[in-house]
Amino acid sequence: MTQSLPSHAQVVIIGGGIHGCSVAYHLAKAGWKDVILLERKALTSGTTWHAAGLVGQLQGSHATTAFASYGVELLQEIEAETGQNPGFRQSGSISIAVNEERLAELKRKADFASLFGIEAHYMPTDAIAERWPLMNADGVLGGIHMPSDGSANPIDLTQALAKGARMHGATIRERIKVEEVLTDAGKVTGVRTNEGTITADVVVNCGGMWARELGQKNGVGVPLHACEHYYLVTEPIPDLPSDLPVLRSYCDGTYWKEDAGKLLFGFAHFHAKAWAKSGIPESFEFDSLPFIEDDVMEVLDLSMNRVPILQETGIRTFFNGPESYSHDGRFTLGEAPDLKGYYVLAGVNSTGIQSGPGAGKALADWIMAGHPTLDLAEMDPARIEDWQARDPYLQERCPETLVLTYAMHWPGRQRTTARGLRRTPFYHPMKTKGAVYAEAQGWERPGWFAPEGVASEYDYSFHRPSWFDHAQAEQKAAREDVAMIDYSMLGKLMVEGADALTFLQRVCTNDIDVPVGRVVYTLMLNERGGIESDVTVARHGADSFMVMSSISHTRRDADHLRAHVAADEDVRLRDATTDHAVLSVAGPKARDVLAAVCDVDLSNDSFPFNSLQKFHIGHAPVFAQRLSYTGEMGWEIFITPDFAEHVFEVLWEAGVPLGLRLVGGEALNALRVEKGFLHWGHDMSYTEAPHQVGLGFICKPNKAVPFVGCDAFVRRKADGKGPFLCHVKLHDPTPLLHHNEPVLKDGAVVGYLASGAYAYAQGAAIGTCFIDAADRASVASGAYEVVVEGKAIAATVQLKPFSKPLS
Repeated sequence: MTQSLPSHAQVVIIGGGIHGCSVAYHLAKAGWKDVILLERKALTSGTTWHAAGLVGQLQGSHATTAFASYGVELLQEIEAETGQNPGFRQSGSISIAVNEERLAELKRKADFASLFGIEAHYMPTDAIAERWPLMNADGVLGGIHMPSDGSANPIDLTQALAKGARMHGATIRERIKVEEVLTDAGKVTGVRTNEGTITADVVVNCGGMWARELGQKNGVGVPLHACEHYYLVTEPIPDLPSDLPVLRSYCDGTYWKEDAGKLLFGFAHFHAKAWAKSGIPESFEFDSLPFIEDDVMEVLDLSMNRVPILQETGIRTFFNGPESYSHDGRFTLGEAPDLKGYYVLAGVNSTGIQSGPGAGKALADWIMAGHPTLDLAEMDPARIEDWQARDPYLQERCPETLVLTYAMHWPGRQRTTARGLRRTPFYHPMKTKGAVYAEAQGWERPGWFAPEGVASEYDYSFHRPSWFDHAQAEQKAAREDVAMIDYSMLGKLMVEGADALTFLQRVCTNDIDVPVGRVVYTLMLNERGGIESDVTVARHGADSFMVMSSISHTRRDADHLRAHVAADEDVRLRDATTDHAVLSVAGPKARDVLAAVCDVDLSNDSFPFNSLQKFHIGHAPVFAQRLSYTGEMGWEIFITPDFAEHVFEVLWEAGVPLGLRLVGGEALNALRVEKGFLHWGHDMSYTEAPHQVGLGFICKPNKAVPFVGCDAFVRRKADGKGPFLCHVKLHDPTPLLHHNEPVLKDGAVVGYLASGAYAYAQGAAIGTCFIDAADRASVASGAYEVVVEGKAIAATVQLKPFSKPLS
């Protein structure tokens, strides 16, 4: 007799792959018994069952590496708890390099591993050949060995999690299709299935490659698409060592692992294809896709060269299965921004087995606590905009993520698909002057400017790319003459209404009750005293304010503000991002350039720092605010799109005789790091309190209207706990800093780089770094080094930036 569904559950989980089972297991183990998981077919029947089962702990970020490290711990323990063997073999892994840049990348990954206490060390070619005797060592320069990596059986691991979930009180039902997530007044209320309706407080979308389609039904963007992914399994190979480490050759686009006396080898494709563009067949269950030899021949040839025994060994299994890839290579994990109680865990880019246990635990912890318990901002569903969740965009962009899986993970690498979508009014004028464009949230933004005769295209390096000197020259202009920068793509949200001031006083830490025509830099905190965002607020009228956000956080900041508007408040939010083009003019000669084209008094007395005025440039009405992200004297000039090119031309003509130079994002990043200006998502997030990053001074706990998180801010400041954001400069002028390099104090790891750049004015690589210390004062003592590609480089670490911002 078929058991009927319950009428209510505290949590309904949709999807019986490794992620759904992990969420159910961790909720139930923590004591949440009223949990039901619904699977449309059979557990693991989507993509989990055909995963290669690689378990590599070192991933691309702090959060994903923490997930994978936890996964190894669980793999070692879950059999004792459940009696189900997950098939874990800790045979280690070796990643090889066939060129110097790849070797630099691998060494940097090994450096990163030290932050987590994961053993990873350089292995010379002869040692690799001895440990992996089937490998052709020609051209191999060395590699990185991680002894604690390995592989697991995807089905057995998932079944172990499912068994553990049941043991702890959760219910798992197969052959139940969720047809609709039910909602009311912006909150989930349950699910409607083919077997009836279940009311629920929380619904979790772990639908794998179905997660996007399921989310679309409720306006929840899940930016992923299924792509074709191949692997092959050989016939048995006599005397094949059973303890072979997993071997990865990124440049060959291939990985190999021993599989019951055979070799399984899979591909990171050079040319990937989106699958099921018209929808996934209803009947899909443990299905595979047609194997098209031409799709993999290029990589197959490289594989057979790297492991020559493949040339004389038969292939038992030619497999092509769908895997989900996201538009930006990041997970989607967290609560939907516009639908309370709707959580998502999906789009993990073929890392489900190694990341699934940890990701499921992180989401379970979030659900139980009501907030993320570690920094998961990179995965936030609120990072995407509506157009990025549409199938046409995802079908173009997501296959590139698969292609890039084994490609070089260059700092600042730009995508090539779905480009040119959003262009500011200065796109064409700047392109004619050599702009080389980077992309952020679909916006085309100058990264650097190519002088005449230089190719206008990005190249990449962990050291000095071909455009390095050009970006240095842009920094020089900003520090010594004058720079002009396109800021048009920054978010601009108008907050208006009779209660706008009271509202902003409540959500902002700084005092927003300033005269009309003033600009305030402020934080927005959560109830735990963590930093949700940093923005500028310009008062345009008694009841009218403009909140400016960074490019990638515009939607997130708008969601945060919208969530805090009380039902009885007269507060209206309006996105004005595209209403104004914006040019920043900054540098010692910025005042001279503006004075040549307008009749407003630009003196400090008449136009002070953090003030706003309206005037004309040429024939165009504009308004400008006196501040600059470069740290130099500067103005941000707001122009309606129709006058934008005219203003650009007028400023250019006036500025060139004074040394004006167009400046892109590469130089701007270095300029802001040198001056100590922070970037949310790198230098701070919702886990850090203002005192940790040196921004306590813009938090005003004595305002008449207490700000959100005020009590927590005061408490955390009094506790004085770190880690603390500091500023670092290398003594050696040669190495570059990018992100995540370990920081040593007296030889021990005490922190890592949050942001890195090469500062022209300092003649060295600089950055911001988080340092674990008993208190801020103790940071100044001790001898510091930064590890770069396995070498410890002497460095200065201090609490203040290396160059004081000018106003």
